Amino acid sequence: MLIAAPLAAFSYLSALTVWQFVTFALYFAVICAILLTGPLKRSHTVLGLLAAAAFPAVFINLGHGQNGFLTAALLGGALLVLPRRPILAGILFGLLAYKPQFGLVIPVVLLAAGQWRSIGAAAMTVAALILGTMAVFGPDIWTAFAASTELSRKMLLQDGDVGFEKLQSVFAAVRMWGGSVSLAYAVQGVLSAVVIGSVAQVWRSSRDNDIKAAALSVATALASPHVLDYDLMILGPAIAFMAVAIAKHGARRYEITALAAVWLAPLVTRGVSSATGIPLALIAMIVLYGIIQYRDRAARADSSRLDSGASNAML
Repeated sequence: MLIAAPLAAFSYLSALTVWQFVTFALYFAVICAILLTGPLKRSHTVLGLLAAAAFPAVFINLGHGQNGFLTAALLGGALLVLPRRPILAGILFGLLAYKPQFGLVIPVVLLAAGQWRSIGAAAMTVAALILGTMAVFGPDIWTAFAASTELSRKMLLQDGDVGFEKLQSVFAAVRMWGGSVSLAYAVQGVLSAVVIGSVAQVWRSSRDNDIKAAALSVATALASPHVLDYDLMILGPAIAFMAVAIAKHGARRYEITALAAVWLAPLVTRGVSSATGIPLALIAMIVLYGIIQYRDRAARADSSRLDSGASNAML
């Protein structure tokens, strides 16, 4: 509301143009900053930026006039600055509160990593947003929001009025295949628990900030039952962080193919889901998450062998 109200002073076309241009610029700047942290060649960085601009989710978000650019910018920016500026990262995480369905993983990961300053900054940011909104629009706006959640949950998620082919979650896949609401919640709950536990383990033990950031970006999408195809914008930072990790440590043959599949998935997933019931973007995200987990475990195993070898040499 704090963003929408000022934009409402413009005509629809002007407001839409400002909203999309500014939020796309934020997304693009964050991807550029991520790529510049790695040892990529100049030509590879340029190709990465072109891929970020041509990411199919970009055009889906543009077509819907949605908030995917801002979501990707806030999440990617927070993960980028977290190692050096945890308070700023916490503020960016707090600003993501407008997407509460993406709040399942981030708090657990920050706790697992002991990022107390970031947690405090995020909590204060959310509190400030709530109080600021109440001061400007009055407390009744929160009462109306709470009253609308039940209807939105039933119509948009459980009953699929938005279209299950547009939703890219395990919950939506089960419902699209004819499963009951309770079964869909159960399957989603299992996947969410596995993802939250595994990404927390990565953040607790990994030394590679790029892998941790990529894992959290993908896990944020997988753990939520309500992920529309324009929300796949958050895979942009995940791909960028993985590209940096590959530039630093080398690529396994299948990793480039997997990144290309994830990049392409938003373009075709809605049509394929509608025609065949196969949620391609969901499958691509699960595969990518598995690859990130495997890379992290392999790196930790290599590190343990090196540490063991060094200890034996000293003895």
